[in-house]
Amino acid sequence: MQLKETLTTAKQMLCAILALIFPLLGIGLPEPGAKASTESEVVRIMSFNVRCAEFDRGKIVPQVVADYLPDSIGFQECEGTWYLSLKAYLPDYKIVGVGRDTGLPLLGESTAIMFRKDKYELVDWGTFWISETPDRVSVGWDAKYLRTCTWVILQNRETGKQYAHINTHLDNAGKTAREKGVEMILHKVAELDMPVVVTGDFNFNSSSSYYKQLTSNGVLSDVSGLAESADSGCTMHDYTGRTEGLPIDFICVNEKISSVKAYKIIRDTYDGKYVSDHYPICSDMVF
Repeated sequence: MQLKETLTTAKQMLCAILALIFPLLGIGLPEPGAKASTESEVVRIMSFNVRCAEFDRGKIVPQVVADYLPDSIGFQECEGTWYLSLKAYLPDYKIVGVGRDTGLPLLGESTAIMFRKDKYELVDWGTFWISETPDRVSVGWDAKYLRTCTWVILQNRETGKQYAHINTHLDNAGKTAREKGVEMILHKVAELDMPVVVTGDFNFNSSSSYYKQLTSNGVLSDVSGLAESADSGCTMHDYTGRTEGLPIDFICVNEKISSVKAYKIIRDTYDGKYVSDHYPICSDMVF
């Protein structure tokens, strides 16, 4: 126990040091919102698996966020170093989430959510585990890893209107864990009487029975099928840049989203590098 506590303290100190160093490194971010929506009523939602423990992309991951200027982003595999890098390089955003193995901020891989703090007030947020004991650190059913779902309720500072963003990363191995994870997410959506967006790396593709469970229930719809303009193709490319195939990352909305303008798979490169082994995805919509 003493060794574990020592390692935890050391990691906290390292994270604190990195938080001070990051802004001094220079990132060369584009002007904020270089590719942002120009329509004032549009809300942009992003889903982004940043790929844990690969910090050589520490500058370009926040850069793509600054470039597209989403209202809120659901991250997957967001470890402590990513958490701090995003906080340091994107001061106009607030990020919330806890490590799936620790239940603590900064410590461990998380399904963190980031949002524009100039535009939104954080009303409430939380994380639950995809397991039989969702209120504590735990692995569920036949899952290979601990899996979490983070949610926020945001209120527009100008209009007072609220929306909820739910973000998850389902298991890559456990069939029951994926099925139960979808059930838990749908249950959470049903609790919320407001516009709801759901993002995530679901570890199943759009031809699977899990996808049908997620989107054919009258609760959620995939924005790629609702959008006035929509990209198609895979969302995980494993740094190959391929485009053929089916997506495993999705953005879904409930019936309180009045229209979806666009769905984009972001295949941009920065400094000759892909931003992750997954393409970020984003959607413009009107509540």
